[in-house]
Amino acid sequence: MQVTNIARFVFFIALPTGIALFPTSSFSQQDVATKQGKEINLKEEVSNLLTKRALLTKELESLKKNQAHEHDLPDIEIYIKAIDWLVRTKDFDQKDTFKKANFIADQGIARALKLQNNQKPWLSTFNTPQARAYRSAIDNSLQAYAIIYPKDFGLIKTKKYPLHLVLHGKNEKLNEVNFLYENRGDKPLSGDQDFIQLSIYGRGNNAYRWAGETDLNEAIQNFTEQEKRLGRDHLIDNARFVVRGFSMGGAGTWHLGLHQPDRWCVMGPGAGFTTTHGYAPNLPAKLPDQQEACLSIYDAYLYAENAFNIPVVAYSGEIDKQKQAADIMEKNIKSFGLPMEHLIAPGLEHKFPPEWQQKAFAAYAPHIAKGRAPYPEKIKFITYTLKYAKCDWIEILGLKKHYIRSRVEGSFNGQSYQLQSENITKIAISLPVDKSKSSLPNKSIALVFDGQKISATPILVDGAMKIILEKDEKNIWSMAATKSGANKAKIPGLQGPIDDAFTKGFLCVTGTGTPWNELAHKASLQELERFKKDWELFFRAELPVKKDSMVTTNDLESKNIILFGDGGSNSLITKVLPMAPIQWNKSSILLKNKTFNSAEHMPALIFPSPFSSKNYVVINSGHTFRTEDLKGTNALLFPRWGDYAILKISPAMPIKAELQESGIFDESWWPCLLFVTPHASIHRFEAQGLRERAGFLQVCIREVEVVSLLTSHWLHSYNHYKQVIIDTDEYDLYIQLYFLSIAK
Repeated sequence: MQVTNIARFVFFIALPTGIALFPTSSFSQQDVATKQGKEINLKEEVSNLLTKRALLTKELESLKKNQAHEHDLPDIEIYIKAIDWLVRTKDFDQKDTFKKANFIADQGIARALKLQNNQKPWLSTFNTPQARAYRSAIDNSLQAYAIIYPKDFGLIKTKKYPLHLVLHGKNEKLNEVNFLYENRGDKPLSGDQDFIQLSIYGRGNNAYRWAGETDLNEAIQNFTEQEKRLGRDHLIDNARFVVRGFSMGGAGTWHLGLHQPDRWCVMGPGAGFTTTHGYAPNLPAKLPDQQEACLSIYDAYLYAENAFNIPVVAYSGEIDKQKQAADIMEKNIKSFGLPMEHLIAPGLEHKFPPEWQQKAFAAYAPHIAKGRAPYPEKIKFITYTLKYAKCDWIEILGLKKHYIRSRVEGSFNGQSYQLQSENITKIAISLPVDKSKSSLPNKSIALVFDGQKISATPILVDGAMKIILEKDEKNIWSMAATKSGANKAKIPGLQGPIDDAFTKGFLCVTGTGTPWNELAHKASLQELERFKKDWELFFRAELPVKKDSMVTTNDLESKNIILFGDGGSNSLITKVLPMAPIQWNKSSILLKNKTFNSAEHMPALIFPSPFSSKNYVVINSGHTFRTEDLKGTNALLFPRWGDYAILKISPAMPIKAELQESGIFDESWWPCLLFVTPHASIHRFEAQGLRERAGFLQVCIREVEVVSLLTSHWLHSYNHYKQVIIDTDEYDLYIQLYFLSIAK
């Protein structure tokens, strides 16, 4: 396809809320593309398509005036989004592109006209795929999914149906137009099915990692909420959810099934990959430490023991290179004495033909019939990160150290609990629903935890009765006051790394002030621009961006805040720096015991937001994997920097950023004990439970601020305490005072 002179023709039309205005592609009279061996005029094709888009937009604006249609609008808006992204990404060279695009435009218009008459046939059409959509909490974008109901859905009021989550394989041609067209629902299925099928779009091709993983969760939530509004949610059997997929969908099934083993009654991975080393090409035998550590987030083979909690039925072609995935898992799962069924199709390469799909369904059947136990008597759960912290009635709330094997084994005999743990410092046990209703808060329950006998009192947390236990420095378990304290330690949902910030609602913020250093400032904006392009193309949404002067209190309290710039250009960076685990000013960046010149270096990091107990702040980073990684195998979508990085900036154009330092903060969000701001040190001591030391440091800071003392006096005190105080933490307090006095 030849496309030239693109900027000349701009087609402006009003877009629905949440979709930004943009210029469409423009073409000269000579611009043509080849489609089925014929030359067509792209300008004419795009113009015709945008005419339909304008008509659909007009109908949509009319529908918005009626609040009763609020929940149904995304199912129509998604057709506009599909057209927009087709034009925005100039993805015109696929076979039958405009045929499909015009079909789905017509389908969107037909839906809008039906809804004008309060009709929603796509919600009550069974035995054929129907496209749906929702607005993502991540970036307010429209994201698609598809539903196939059984033919007899709802005919028997007491019949419950399993829900199958189906994950597609990698498809370089996949976009919203193709997904909607594949699920256009113009023909009934050739056979009957006895389950509801929810087909995941997953924001394209990312192996259901990061925002792609959130897409699965949001699609399930949107579907179940819609069924509740229709009065049909009782027809969904929550004890019989199945996750399955082939190729990239198999890779997604391996990780989702073993990371969330309490969610599914069976997992059905076909092919895919389960490890980074040995699958991703051209990787060194050993990656940098923080990268090796972060491989444990998505390398499914490390979670093999979680197959204790979920049946595994894998499929492979006998001569498929991706059979390696199931072979690795089978070896690891069976090493724990656990079963795994592996269907192998003789002589087949990378294919999953219908006859083998039927054999897989037959193997799933007994597990689906059984369903999940509402409260298992025994649990064995492995994790390496608090990103995956829950299995049935156990939730891990704290780790001694991230990215190493952490394990809990628990049993319940109806009256008491026995638990064994590794690398766990805090845990919550949810009581059975019937016991929660009958147990009073002052009633004790017997536990044996790591050999220690405990009499624990349940407390009400998030509407359920739970036992919260934490381990002290002497490895003694005792009752904790609440489920989770302040956000000064790593907790579930606030554990890093940088890339985790883009799995829930976030907002990028640029500055309106004068930069400390122009070169570093330009480098930060270049990183934002790179992230913006990647997010649009590979995560199928417009990046949410505001200027610091436009950020609202609600933004700060409800979103992860991604700040670009420095303390001079971005007022919000100035506000968060006192709480950050680095020291950064116009002249220098202080990280651990190293100092970097601010004029030539830029920090990138993640830490808990001082504006909200549930969110992150990130400075100067989007996803830490890059465009070339997103274009390659999905196994390359692992974190490159961990929790922090220092980048050396060169003045070449485009600006080059060379990694100087990177790593993972400890469980208190800290790189080390020494050389940090006094206020941040207070937070660290509080996170560690060292409240007396935190209070002492606060008093000392007030004295320094009130009493004008010479630096030499504090230097004398520093040298004195260096000799007489053995406790390194208290020694650190005086180091803080020394640096505070210098700063003043």
